Formats: sequence, structure tokens, C-alpha cells
Amino acid sequence: MTCSSCCFFVAPSAVVAIANHRANLRHTLHGMATSQGDPAAILDPKDYAVVWIAPLEIEAKAALYMLDEQHQGRFAVDHGDEYVFHAGSMCGHNVVIATFPAGQEYGTGSAAALASQILKCFPHHWFGLLVGVAAGLPDLSCNPPRDIRLGDVLVSLPEGERAGIIAYDLGKETDDGFQPLRYGHVLTTTKPIVRSAIGRIKIQAPNDAAIFLPYYEKIRDREHANGTFMDPGQDRDRLYSTNEGRPDELVERVQRPDSARTQVWYGPIGSGDKLLKNAQRRNELRDKYGVIGLEMEAAGTMNRIPVGVIRGVCDYGDQQKNKEWQPYAAAMAAAYAKAVLREIPPLRSTSHTDDIANIVGSNTESALPCYHIQLPENARFTGRETVLDALNQAFLTRQETRRMALVGLGGIGKTQIALRFAYDIKASRPDCSIFWVPVLSYGSVEHAYVEIAKKLGVQQKSDEQDVKELVCQYLSSDKSGEWLLVIDNADDQELFFGSDDKAGIEEYIPEGENGLILLTSRSREVAVQFAQTSIVDIEAMDPKEATLLFKKSLTQGQTPQDEALVEDLLIQLTYLPLAITQAAAYLNQTKLPIRKYLGLLQGAEKDAVRLFSREFRDSARYRNSPNAVATTWIVSFEQILKSDPIAADLLSFTACIEPKAIPQWVMPSSESEETEWAIGTLCGYSFLVRRGTDDIFDMHSLVHLATREWLKKQDRQELVAHNAIRHLQDIFPSHDSANPVQRETLDEKDHSRLSSEHELASAYLNDRRIKEAIEMLEHVVAVQREILDEKDHSRLASEHMLARAYLDDRRIKEAIEMFEYVVAVWRETLDEKDHSRLSSEHELASAYLSDRRIKKAIEMLEHVVAIRRETLDEKDHSRLASEHMLARAYLDDRRIKEAIEMFEYVVAVWRETLDEKDHSRLSSEHELASAYLSDRRIKKAIEMLEHVVAIGRETLDEKDHSRLSSEHALARAYLDDRRIKEAIEMFEYVVAVWRETLDEKDHSRLSSEHELASAYLSDRRIKKAIEMLEHVVAVEAHIYAEDDPERVLSVDLLADAYIQLESCNENMDSKSPVSDGDD
Repeated sequence: MTCSSCCFFVAPSAVVAIANHRANLRHTLHGMATSQGDPAAILDPKDYAVVWIAPLEIEAKAALYMLDEQHQGRFAVDHGDEYVFHAGSMCGHNVVIATFPAGQEYGTGSAAALASQILKCFPHHWFGLLVGVAAGLPDLSCNPPRDIRLGDVLVSLPEGERAGIIAYDLGKETDDGFQPLRYGHVLTTTKPIVRSAIGRIKIQAPNDAAIFLPYYEKIRDREHANGTFMDPGQDRDRLYSTNEGRPDELVERVQRPDSARTQVWYGPIGSGDKLLKNAQRRNELRDKYGVIGLEMEAAGTMNRIPVGVIRGVCDYGDQQKNKEWQPYAAAMAAAYAKAVLREIPPLRSTSHTDDIANIVGSNTESALPCYHIQLPENARFTGRETVLDALNQAFLTRQETRRMALVGLGGIGKTQIALRFAYDIKASRPDCSIFWVPVLSYGSVEHAYVEIAKKLGVQQKSDEQDVKELVCQYLSSDKSGEWLLVIDNADDQELFFGSDDKAGIEEYIPEGENGLILLTSRSREVAVQFAQTSIVDIEAMDPKEATLLFKKSLTQGQTPQDEALVEDLLIQLTYLPLAITQAAAYLNQTKLPIRKYLGLLQGAEKDAVRLFSREFRDSARYRNSPNAVATTWIVSFEQILKSDPIAADLLSFTACIEPKAIPQWVMPSSESEETEWAIGTLCGYSFLVRRGTDDIFDMHSLVHLATREWLKKQDRQELVAHNAIRHLQDIFPSHDSANPVQRETLDEKDHSRLSSEHELASAYLNDRRIKEAIEMLEHVVAVQREILDEKDHSRLASEHMLARAYLDDRRIKEAIEMFEYVVAVWRETLDEKDHSRLSSEHELASAYLSDRRIKKAIEMLEHVVAIRRETLDEKDHSRLASEHMLARAYLDDRRIKEAIEMFEYVVAVWRETLDEKDHSRLSSEHELASAYLSDRRIKKAIEMLEHVVAIGRETLDEKDHSRLSSEHALARAYLDDRRIKEAIEMFEYVVAVWRETLDEKDHSRLSSEHELASAYLSDRRIKKAIEMLEHVVAVEAHIYAEDDPERVLSVDLLADAYIQLESCNENMDSKSPVSDGDD
């Protein structure tokens, strides 16, 4: 809490007590205002659970008359708000009535704007109704006749395959005429609670009118601007024929008896943006879409607020359209809507709303859409229309199907299909929230839920609360709005469903009527347990799709001319999307002719294995997860080994024989139940494919190759081959006696666990969760130092990663000490071009740079860059990272032109290959901007830094070192641009965080304190500048050499500050006194 320049600290418990007191006081005042009729009272939006949208003035007037009590007072408004609302109570509900501003054009656009404002102002509303007038569409030719009359009531409900609201003018022109988008199924379905209430009234038909007519009678004689709500009379209800030869002929209809004057019609209603006054066009729409009426607001409202649509018939959508019947029709619709409210019991208490409010943070607009999709849209995606159509249909009918699963072989394209579907939904349903959870590990799930919680505004009230449970509760509630949740890579059954001692991810999957959950898995067992029968099997691409994907994946200038050669290559790649993408990446990097690449695939097995094991970067796939075909399958092999060892043995056996037409009787223990289950496991992963109903199986040729490589890496190939030979000798007897082979037992439990922890720590590190990474790596390194030799590769790799984590945590001395040890061992045991050695040398140089040992860093980095330029492609991530670091060293050494040239090259490649939110790309853009600043290209630097800072604030924690460094650089740029106030504000924030998190001798902290002092000096706050600079100079005297450029700059700036102070003191009588700021 702040007031002017004073600051007060209020304990969290006190804040809660104050908030509760204010809430109680607000409710008390609200009751007083209502009872005493205070028109100036401020109404609380949280007290209103029902939204009644009445777009037109006459519709709003009817709604107001229907209120049992109109609440005095107004809702608070903010800048940007464009609407004010009426409030009252009806049938026990607190209702807010929303209408268009006077003179506003009606239509779907205006309705969408109003609905969006409602969501902002009333984020915790329960349900809504859209109530007003519409054109009725009689059809006297059908059986029985649909004899809709003026004053009848139309209620939107789905009918057969037709949606309740059909957006008839949203779509595209085709050769067969206009085709509505998704066949008219683009709008959200009315909330079940509203449809249930409508059903209670509908079941009384044909006597349903008797339920709501008493409400009409109460307002019939009430006045509006041009009269009352009286029935104009059946004699004024005129329907004209559209028959050929007899246009505009009055259709004779028998007047209804007074007891049956009003009827209610249930069915689809058309919604569009054009006012219809054409009987011919009206009938075309009626016959094509089966609609009972036409209106102009629902299509703009439904995807924001899934309202119940209730309309009174005021015309027939023809040339005779006028406003005579609008008051009566509006009153009838309002009466029916009140009957709907009567059927829905009021909330017993505000506990439900309070529960959600306790979960949702104060800044949340819960019904507004938000997105957490971890992968960018894949521009190379092609085909899969049948699967996408099935997913869209499932989304539209999710009241029946709320869980779907895509299952298939690793690399078959499940993730990419789910990704395309997510972006399709985002484009076609802008009010649908979309969330993405990658099940790569417990850590990746935890991180995803934390990010989703941030987007939703879900906050933990205590450390005991599980953020996953809070997100689950929120999405399961009525407040969540429409959503799609993608659970990707759910391959590990234990991870997903849990074990006896640990809960699985499924426990945190929401159950609600507002969303669809789409799961992707290689494991059919996981898919079936999750989605039951709602499963889509993903097969390989067809030749046309595969060819298009291959061509899209090649760089410009690589377009193949020989179509037959491309066809041969795709056959060799078995039309597998990941294999196609990997092959294209290899061709792009090496510019190898397709013929030569095909020759490698068809040549020696070791060459094919090398090709399929070579990792490549792909922005449409997860960072730090395996992209190579062979590697991604090995992950599945390991999962099978853990969950079904017999299936792993069977997989190993099949890798030793011909992969096609494998009879079951050839398999070990072929008749046992365990073997049947193992076959099911391998078929579930699509590693084996059954031929029809026969007991004959095929193994994917690339899987066969990858399995052999897996066995080789496990050093089990020879053992498995011996066992396979022995088994085949048993079933094909020979006179030669085979020597028995004893199966080795290798306990890799500890190694596996440490390896997993190492990989999880790596994920934490790449996700900037540095403290968690350090904690896990320190454990791994401690255990490995007990059980492994000091030159063991696994141990050194973990020590390298721990040193990197220390560096990221600004524990620079510890990082240098560990890196120097690792580099010394690598230099003793590895070639100078070895990747591991170069990587550690790169990181050691980075640590030297952070320790201001610039010359030493440059010497080492120039060596690393030279070797990587000799051995790696120009777009290789490792090479670019070293070039980035060398450029940064040049910048610190004031070799600015060299730094800019190298940074510009690195940034250009990053922008071509990485997402704009990628940490490596942002880091290089930050450093390039700093170089521009050093070169006095200030405007260019500011433009780039503002972009980097904006993304950092969106994606990184407020205490993240990278984010603060970018804010520091931007503040410095503002200072150079004479935007002094902005610079001071940002520097003060950065320094405050540095002082909270870094040692006083840390270079980053000292640099920010130096720059803040410089800003104070520019702002004539000389004493404050001197106080800070004296501290900086004193600390730097202990840690920097006397001629260090940073130390020299600080000393010079302090001297300049003393001179300015002395000058000001000498002239104090004639000039302004020295500013003390807020000293």
C-alpha cells in the first residue's frame, strides 16, 4: 500500500482481514442502498449470477418490467468500458440486464463487443440468456405445418445434426455454392443448466404457454416510448405467399382461439449480420438449414457467453417487415425467459462463487480466452484432413465425447496433428481457451500446470495447495469458459496413471462440460484406459501427403526435379512424417543430392543407422527432446523394457529375424498368455502390425533397424542374437548341438535413476528453473563421485552441467573451479575436436567472461569457434552459441565493430531457425542491442531491447537473471536517449532485485548500481549518486585490477560527481540548490 512517497507494509493476514471486512461492509452498504433507494450506490458485480442480454431498447424495457425488484445504484466503470448495465432481482436470482447503447447499429459485431464487455465486468457470472425479437420462418408445406405466427416464441435448441444456432453467413463460396464453416457447427452450445430448464417447460407442450403467459399479463399494459405491450391483434398478422405467379398474395390462416393464441417453437435459429427483407431468400435459408427463425446477435454472443436464445416473432423476414409487432414480441420473449429463470433454483449460497474466487487471482478475467501452447504453429503441416474433421466433430459434440485420444507409432505425426487442431480451434473459435501439457516427465507436467495457472490467474493460497489440483478444479467449474486441453506424449503408463506410492497425471485432468481433452500416446493401453472407445489410430501418410511434406521441408533452391527419385526415397522412409522431416533437414544442411542420400539409406546398415540417429533442430518439436527417428523410438523401447519386460524380449528377438510376415509360432513361448499380452503391447505401440485376423505380423522396417541399434548401445546385441539362434534351433531341430548361453543379469537401476535425474535437471536448466536444477545435480554428482571413476564420461557430464547451473545462478567462482577440473580431464582423455570437450571449454570461457577475465575468455573462445567452424554446419546450434559468446567477449573488450558483425550474423540465423521466444535468440538480440548502444545507435538498440524485455516479462520470472539483464540494458538505452525518468524507474527496480538476490561483489549488481548512479547524476540528484558510487568504487577496488575498464569508469564518474557537487555548493546562492531526490 502506498501513499505519495510514504510506504507501509501490511502483513498478508492483515490484508485478508481487511479484505473480509471491506467485503462485509460492501454487502451491508449494498443492502442499505437497495432498501433505501440510493441511486449513487456502487453495485458489486460478484453479486450477480445471471446475465440477461436484451440488445434493443424495446427488449431491454420489457426485461426491466419483468424484474421483481430493480436495484438502485450503478456498477463501477474503468477507462475503456463502453457500456453501463441495469440490475435487479427475478425469481430469486440477481440479474444484470445488458443492452446496446442508444443509436448503436445492431448485428453480430455489436453483440460480440457487448458480450466481451460483460465477460470483463462479470467474470463470475453463472449463465446467460439472449432475449428479444426475431423473424419467424413459417413452413405450411411440411407435415405437420409449421404455422409460426407473429407473437409466437422461438427457443433455440439443436435438432438432429443441426446446431441450435447456425451462423449461416460465415463460410466460403465453393463450386457447389456457399458452404458454411464446419457445416454451421461453429458456435458453442447453450449451457446445460439453461437447456435443462427449457426442457422442463417444453415437456408441458402444447400447454407450455400457460407457464409464462401470466408474466406477460403483468406487463401488458405497461408503457414504453411509443405505447404499451398489447397484442396488435391477429387480424393484423399478415403472411404473404411466395408462390410463382402469385407473389405477395395474402395467405389465409384461421385465427387461433384466445386460449391458444401463443405457441412456442423449438429448433435451430439462424444468425447472421444482414437484415433480411426478402421472402425468397428467407425460404432458401429455412429449407437449407431447417431454421425456425432468423436473428442478428446470437452468432456474436455464443462463443463468448453460451446463452440460451429466446426470441419473440415480430415479422416474417420479408418486405412487410416493420416495428409494429416488436413490443408484443419482446414482451412474450421476456415472459418465457422469466419462466426459464423460475425453473432454475437460485444458488443456495455464494460458496461456489467464493470457491472459484479463492482459486482465481484478482486480475483474472476467467471467462476470457487464454492460451498456453508450447509449440509454434507448424507451417510445413500438410494433409490429415480426415483426422482433423473427426477431431472437430468431437469438439462440437463434446457433451457426448469429452475425451479423445490419438494413438500411433512414434514419429507418425500425433503431436503435429494435435498442434494443427489446436491452432485451428484458436482461429475459428477465438473465445476458446487452449492449454497444452507435454508429458515428457513429471517436471514438464508440473511446469505446464504452473504456466496454465499463471494464464488463468489461479493462485496458491498456501504451499500445501497443489497448483495442478487448483487448475483442475477451475477448468472443471462453470466459470472456465470453453476450452481445449491437449495432453501430449502420454506414453508412460505409470507416469500417467500413477503407482501405489505416487499419484499419476490423470488425477489432475479436469472433468467439465465446457472442454474437450485430446491425448496423444504411442501406447494403445494408455489411450484405451483414458478415452475408452474415442480413439483415432494415426497411420502413415499417403504418398501425396508425404510428397507435399517433403517438398515443404526443403529450403528454397532444394526443390527436387526427379519425382521418381523422391518417390523411391519416401518409400524407403515408409511415408513416416518424422523420417521425412529428418531427411529434409539433413539435405538442407549438407546440400547432398537425393540420389546420394538414398544410396546411404540403402547401403550399409551402419550408414542408415547414423542417418536416422542424427539429431536435428525443429521448432515444431520440443527442445531438448529427441528428434531423430531412431532416438525417439529408443525412448519407447525403454518404456516397454520397464513396463513389460517380456514384450521387450520379444521386440529384441524380432530384431534378429526378417521383419516381414513373422508367424506367431516362431516367437518364444508363443502360446502363453504372457506372450499374447506382450504381442498386444508391441501392437499397441505399432512396433508390430497384425495382418488381418491371422497370427502373422510385420515389423516396421525402420523400427527393426532402430531396435538393432538399441541392442547395440545396450551391449546386448550379441547376447540377444545367441538366444534367438538357440530358440530357432529348438523349433527347427538340427544335428548340431548349440552350447547353452547363460543370460546375463545387469542391474542398472541406480544408473537409470541417476540418468533420469540428470535429464530432468537438464530440463529444469533449460526451463530457467535453476534452483531446482542445482539441487538435483548436486545429488547426482555426489552419488556419481562415490561410485564412478573420476574420468567416467557420465560423471564428467553431470559435473559440467552442475557448473553450468552454478554459472546461471551467478555462483561464478564455484562454476570456474568445476569447469577447470572438467576441462583438464577432457584435455587429457579426448581429442581437441570432441564435442564434450569443446562444450566444456565454451562454458569455462563464459565463466571467465562473467568473472571479467576477458582476455582469457577471448583466447579460449577463438579456439573453440575456429574448430566448430571447421567441423559444424553454419546453422549448428553449438557453433552459433560459441560465436555469440565470442562476440560478447569482443564487446566487453571494446572491439565493438567485430562484436556487431558477429552478433548480426548470429541473430540472423536464430531468427531464421528459432521461435521469437527462444532463450538463445533473445539472448543474442539482447547482446546485439547492447553492441548497438556501445556504437551510439541508440534508437535501434531501444527498439530491439523493448522487444526482448516484453517477451522476457511474458515468459520469465521477475527475478530471472536474463530478464533483469535485458531490463538493465533497456534502462541504459533510455538514459543514453535522455529519457532519464524512465531510465531511473527501471534501474531502481533492477537494483532492488539484484540487492535481494546477488552478492554485493557480483558484476551485474555493481554494473546496475553504477548505471543508476549515472542516471541520478543526469537528473541532478548528485548526493544520491555520490552515495551509491562511493559504495561501488569501494567494492570494485577489492575485486578488479586497478586498470580494469569498469573500475576506471566508476572512479571517473565519482570524480565527476564530486566536481558537480563542489560547483553547486560554490554557486548555491545564485543557482538552484543540489537536489537530494527523496533523501
